Amino acid sequence: MPRTPYSDEEVATRRNAILDAAMELHDDGGVAALSFRNIAARLGFSYATPYRYFASKEALLTALRARVFRWMEGILMDAVERAPDPMRKLEALAGAYVRAGIDKPSRYALMFFRNDELSREPRSLELVAAKRDALDVCTRVVAAAQEAGVLRLSVDPLTAAHLFWASAHGMVSLQVAGQFVMGRSLEALIPEMIATFLAGLERRADQDAVDAPRYRMT
Repeated sequence: MPRTPYSDEEVATRRNAILDAAMELHDDGGVAALSFRNIAARLGFSYATPYRYFASKEALLTALRARVFRWMEGILMDAVERAPDPMRKLEALAGAYVRAGIDKPSRYALMFFRNDELSREPRSLELVAAKRDALDVCTRVVAAAQEAGVLRLSVDPLTAAHLFWASAHGMVSLQVAGQFVMGRSLEALIPEMIATFLAGLERRADQDAVDAPRYRMT
């Protein structure tokens, strides 16, 4: 007799179980630990089962990358919700982002650092949306600080969020690479990074008022 098709809910449940197992394997051994055979063994599935939900390893990695961005989004949202005011939210956002990247460096690498497996990944609306929503947490916090009058921006909130993200990304990358070796700790640098970043935006706002020249890349 032909197999009864799974319902949409059952398909989603199995797909999520496969991604859960893939995340665990990746946390333990990185991309090299990911194989459909390892995933199937961890879940007690037949070797062929993961192929019913992901056409290739590249497709699986793309879905896993989307899940990691959602993981980061959740961490950032939790940090922001616990902070009492707009400026504290910015500080909490940066701290949570940096610590998440350091605590789970293999996940962070999957988010941002490409390798041979990812060079062939298919374009995914799921991944695009996950990236956008993770960055949007920062954009919303910056915009809220501007609306509250505690932050004067010389750029729009989305541009400020990109710059903020770039600063935090640099912190994670240097820490993971073991480059903070000249007498400064991450704990000391995070609040100074935020203060310097915000002071730079304030200074730019003052400069813009008098038409200060801007550097342009050529």
